[in-house]
Amino acid sequence: MSSYRATTWQTAAGAAAATHAGAPSQLAEFIAIVRKRLKFIIVIAAAVVAATWLVLQFLPTLYSASTAIVLDSRKNAVADQSAVLAALPTDPASVQNQIQVLTSRGLASRVIERLQLWRDPEFNGALAPSLFDLISGSMWRDGAAEREHDAIISAFLRRLSVDAQGLSTTITITFAAQNPDKAARIANAVADTYIADQINAKAVAANKASDWLSDRIQQLSDQAQAAEAAVEQYKKDNHLNEGAGGTPLVDQELAALNAQVVQTKNELAQKQATYDRVNALVKAGRGADIGQVVGSPLIVQLRTQQAELLRQEAQLATRYGPMHPKMIDIQSQARNLDDKIAQEVSRITSSVANDVAIARGQVKSLEKGLNQTAGHASGQNMTRVKLKGLEVNAVSTRAMYESFVTRLRETQNQAAIQAADAHIISRALVPVAPSSPHRTLILMASVPVGLLLGLFLALVLERFVPAFRAKVAALFRGLPVLGQVPDSMRARAADLVIDQPHSGFAQALDNLALTIASSPVGRGAHVVAVTSAQHGEGKTAIAVGLARAAAQRGLRTVILDSDLHWPSVAGTIGFASVPHGLADVLTGGTPLSLALFKDPKSSALALPGAREPRNSSRLLSSGAMTQLIEHLRQTCDLVIIDAPPVLGTHDVRFVSSLADAVMMVVRWDRVTRRAIDHAIGALGAIRSPPAGIIIAA
Repeated sequence: MSSYRATTWQTAAGAAAATHAGAPSQLAEFIAIVRKRLKFIIVIAAAVVAATWLVLQFLPTLYSASTAIVLDSRKNAVADQSAVLAALPTDPASVQNQIQVLTSRGLASRVIERLQLWRDPEFNGALAPSLFDLISGSMWRDGAAEREHDAIISAFLRRLSVDAQGLSTTITITFAAQNPDKAARIANAVADTYIADQINAKAVAANKASDWLSDRIQQLSDQAQAAEAAVEQYKKDNHLNEGAGGTPLVDQELAALNAQVVQTKNELAQKQATYDRVNALVKAGRGADIGQVVGSPLIVQLRTQQAELLRQEAQLATRYGPMHPKMIDIQSQARNLDDKIAQEVSRITSSVANDVAIARGQVKSLEKGLNQTAGHASGQNMTRVKLKGLEVNAVSTRAMYESFVTRLRETQNQAAIQAADAHIISRALVPVAPSSPHRTLILMASVPVGLLLGLFLALVLERFVPAFRAKVAALFRGLPVLGQVPDSMRARAADLVIDQPHSGFAQALDNLALTIASSPVGRGAHVVAVTSAQHGEGKTAIAVGLARAAAQRGLRTVILDSDLHWPSVAGTIGFASVPHGLADVLTGGTPLSLALFKDPKSSALALPGAREPRNSSRLLSSGAMTQLIEHLRQTCDLVIIDAPPVLGTHDVRFVSSLADAVMMVVRWDRVTRRAIDHAIGALGAIRSPPAGIIIAA
């Protein structure tokens, strides 16, 4: 047992190494497929190159010409002072908007009409109808003109490409045509039409604005006249008169009266003060000191006469006595002068009092007139509140009218100096070399494309055609296809059932084990023989994987290696060598209990073929073989026999007769169709149990 365990560990290490070698094995398999299908790949590649060359001969040669325009954010200081349309913004979104305008069907239609491209067969397919059109007569159907126009525009736009140059505001217009002169002419025409449309849009907007402003100005003129007439009518109805400066007359009158009252009161005060002074001097007996008296010419004359009398009296007093007639006469004259002076003083005093009375009367009269005028002014002020509203409305309407008149003049002056927001910085030149198709480049690219296509088709043939053919052959022979097992030729493929339970190999065998376990068999356990037409078709890997899948489902499973000439079950399970095998059990040299080995990856048991006997047919057809199968049938749930290939030996006839069913593994890419047909025919000739096909991929 110790040697057996050592052998098991060595085999596990070898399995790990084989797993790491899976990728090189796949690469080697890929290289083998390429070598096998090399002629097919070359033929496909040559066909692709030839088809490409043929198509290139029918493709028209196109020349591309480009025109560059730039969206200028600068404004014309003269033309754009009061522009109706604002200048185009130059942000990336606006540049994309202008690209959409350049590629619009409306702009394309105007360019087509301008250059009369509807007469060009390159754009108008109706001028060069196809054979189908001539046969079906589609170009004479109703609505053909409209469809033709749409088709011309679509053909035009397919040749037009407009792109922004990086983050700048420059836009490149490229047009492709079969004629280089035509390509340059159309590219320039697109740019010219775009700029003309910009100017036309501004002119149309200015005209619409002018028409609207004219109508609005007429309305405002009527409104201004009506507002001003309402102001004048209101003034007339309410007797609101104004002076030259626009000041109401009542206000002017009130101001004048107020000034007169102030002046008259000042004069009254002065005269009252003079009168009070005169009265005081008179009462004090100093009437001669009154200023008016002193300044009176009569008083001056009387004073002079009085002075003369005093002088004469003084002279006469020295000569005569007081009673002298002359002295009495002088004294009488003096008294007469005093009376006259007193009368004059009294008259002046009365005159001052009269002036005070007159001034006081004037003040009262002016104050009365002022009060009356103030009352009238207050009434007019209340009336002028509504007048102010009418005047404000009239002024605002007049201001709006004048503003609109100014705007109209500015708008009308723009018509002759409209400028586009874009200008051409580089006109299209006539191209000297075609832009498409790049025949040499395309033809060179068709070579690797053809090789890749050929390789792909070769892999498809390797993957699907053999399976398809196997199914066809099986159906032709009346055999059912039990399933398709991928990766069966992979190194250590049987280990996938345990190591990679979700792989295609494991899933396929699990389904097959479920099918076998669920099918009723009248003789007890299921005994299934797994064979193939020839060696190298993966039957042993499928048999071991099936045994492991059945064991995973809880079935007591044993696998027998009856291919005694080429035993491979032990190596597939992971044993480098075993001391005992099937031949030893059949000859009686080793008990069955010592010859059975447990699978290291599952609970399945294995009876490998340890050595090649001298006569394998005799052993497989002996009663010991029959007794062994019957014993295993009674003690196990599933017995899987790795049978010899059908072709090459006759051992399979003995093994298949002991089985309940035979499954033949077919790998079409490794075995010829004739070999498979012979194998299926041989199974039918030996009257084997019901058989089915397993397609190994």
